[in-house]
Amino acid sequence: MNELKDVLQSLYSDASKHSSYQSVPDFVTKEIGYKEEVRSSWRDDRPRMSYLLQNRVPASGELWLDFGANTGFFILSLANEFRDTEFIAVEANPNHSSFIEKIAKYFALDNVKVIQKSVGIRDLSSLPASDFLLHLNVLHHAGHDFDSDVLEEKEKFRDYAVSYLKLLGTNAKEMLFQVGSNWGGDKSLPIVDTFDDLKKLELFRSILGDSNWSDKKVSFASKDSNGRIAYVERKVDTNQHRFEFLDVFPGEFYRRPLFLCASN
Repeated sequence: MNELKDVLQSLYSDASKHSSYQSVPDFVTKEIGYKEEVRSSWRDDRPRMSYLLQNRVPASGELWLDFGANTGFFILSLANEFRDTEFIAVEANPNHSSFIEKIAKYFALDNVKVIQKSVGIRDLSSLPASDFLLHLNVLHHAGHDFDSDVLEEKEKFRDYAVSYLKLLGTNAKEMLFQVGSNWGGDKSLPIVDTFDDLKKLELFRSILGDSNWSDKKVSFASKDSNGRIAYVERKVDTNQHRFEFLDVFPGEFYRRPLFLCASN
């Protein structure tokens, strides 16, 4: 077991661009005592997982895809709880793909498969038809981490995103979608100003609409009196570009709206 923990730790912290990004699934920590935590005040996986399970539970016989699965917090947590659902992790980083595979093997998660590949816009049609997609904070990395020969400047991001999501929707039914406001994660290359929350909401909502996705729910991060973070639906003041209720969070991550979508 200690050998497995050492291997996982090495794969997790490989010093790549997206290393040390996700938490380790709770069931893994409970069983083998291996834990990696991110700073939840800046970014956390569990509030989005709770939101997902409140709104959409995997059903027996369904196929779910996780794009940019990273080290598999979402895909592994879901697969462990819903053994009659099939899950595919799409992850370009070979170390992170191996991380997922080793945990899946140890816990006999036969319902998990990994596609270790950078999936760009030309590859979308080759993926299997799915019932649900997790597409969380991937698309703003287009032109940097993938499709660098397709999207060469941020001014073309919107057109690219519409084409990408339109293709994605031809082979999928529903999606949980989130995207960052900086192209490639670079603060010097904003797609939309970090603190112009209204413009951000309108931009991403229009991209989804133009690519034949309907947003069934749009939710925002919220913090209760005990400091617990949750994603909730709320009306926003369309006269205010900066949503002050998001100012309780540092940085840009929690200012990203979360869209629960259905393909039209």
